[in-house]
Amino acid sequence: MIVLMAAGGAAVVPHWIFDAARPMPAAIAAEMAEAPYQSLHYHALFGVGAILFLITFVLSLISDFISRKYRSVRIGEKV
Repeated sequence: MIVLMAAGGAAVVPHWIFDAARPMPAAIAAEMAEAPYQSLHYHALFGVGAILFLITFVLSLISDFISRKYRSVRIGEKV
């Protein structure tokens, strides 16, 4: 819930970089209690969670690849 409070908690599209916005984890946390079970809103929140998971997974793979590349250079192995 700290993400919701730190970001401003506004459920509107920001028009400027410093406007309040609602990050994906905050949207899931704020709206899951009010979403009717098995509704489109309920499934959309799970879709947001799946997208968040995929973004995190891809960024983790990229950082692991970069880490392994520079670790092998540091040890003296061929790339």
